[in-house]
Amino acid sequence: MPKLVKRLLIALLSVTVFFGAAEALLRANGFEYPPLEPIQVWNRVEDKEIRLGTSMHEYAERQMWRPRVGAEVPWGGTINEFGYRGPALKKEKTPGVLRIATLGDSSTFGHSVKYEDTYSAQLEKFLDVAGYDCEVLDAGVVGFTIRQGIERYDELVREFQPDIVIEAFGAVNDHLQALQSVPDKEKIAMNVATGGFWTQIGLWLRQDSRIVHFVAKRIDLAKGVTSDVRGKVFLERKKEAELDPYVGLVKFPGKRRVPLDDFEACLLELEKRVEADGGRLILVSMPRQPEVEAKSPVLLEYSKMVLDVGARQGLDVVDGRALFQAALAEGRTVEQLFADAYHPKPAGHRLLAQALGKAIVAHLPATK
Repeated sequence: MPKLVKRLLIALLSVTVFFGAAEALLRANGFEYPPLEPIQVWNRVEDKEIRLGTSMHEYAERQMWRPRVGAEVPWGGTINEFGYRGPALKKEKTPGVLRIATLGDSSTFGHSVKYEDTYSAQLEKFLDVAGYDCEVLDAGVVGFTIRQGIERYDELVREFQPDIVIEAFGAVNDHLQALQSVPDKEKIAMNVATGGFWTQIGLWLRQDSRIVHFVAKRIDLAKGVTSDVRGKVFLERKKEAELDPYVGLVKFPGKRRVPLDDFEACLLELEKRVEADGGRLILVSMPRQPEVEAKSPVLLEYSKMVLDVGARQGLDVVDGRALFQAALAEGRTVEQLFADAYHPKPAGHRLLAQALGKAIVAHLPATK
């Protein structure tokens, strides 16, 4: 073995032994200096998957996250070249073809169903059968709020110049507690820092290595970060955890991702943008299983807000929640309509597509 290689191996072994001994000594003495978590873009689990590149999503500066081009969709298909689920449309509109875009959360994206079973795809079929040439762009994203929906409209949907935009938010994500007390409006304005694989490695080391804990403490002391400052942050996180069981109440002392007043402002802002671009906005009050609403009565306030804004602004509103309630009253079962608490099955998507189709046809000239 060459002397140089031997020396390098000995040096590497010495460094390994030194750091191993230091790590063991710090652990034996119970030394800990846990990190203050960075602002979570989505949540701890999803952020980790995105950084590792194993998620269906990627970070986006304003939308916060979005479907990743080419990613496999668990329920079939891949994300197309423009970053949405379903067939990729040409950006140039075809004369005489009605173009529709659907904006919403995982139910619009098509959680638990094949793309052809989503209400977006079924709406296109409904209108084709009715004699109208149309194409539908499904811009739904898992986990999205209406705040993110506005950003997605600006960054993706607008350039396709849809004649009709369908808004379907307020089912669940908007009312959830804002992680680390940062609502979506503020988080988007912050342009939350992102990272990739090596960022994840750094986070793991900062979380688990006592040597890194030791170095971090020295750096914080040099910066003047006292234990009092850190204690306040940890106390805030503890309070958030204690408030989480009460997030479904109408009066919630914490912060929501999109509080009701901001939800209303977003509906009005989206209407303004769509109409300024020459399109027409249709609102949808999305369905949920009844037991979910019983446990989280604030969700009814979001549904009511959709109806109220629609009536006040003279917009078409499809009350999907009422549609599903009527279907249940007529003998359909929850299992036939829902895949889980929030996501419709193909039959549920069909109900939404039919109601949307009728609302759209009412404004179109009769076919020959």
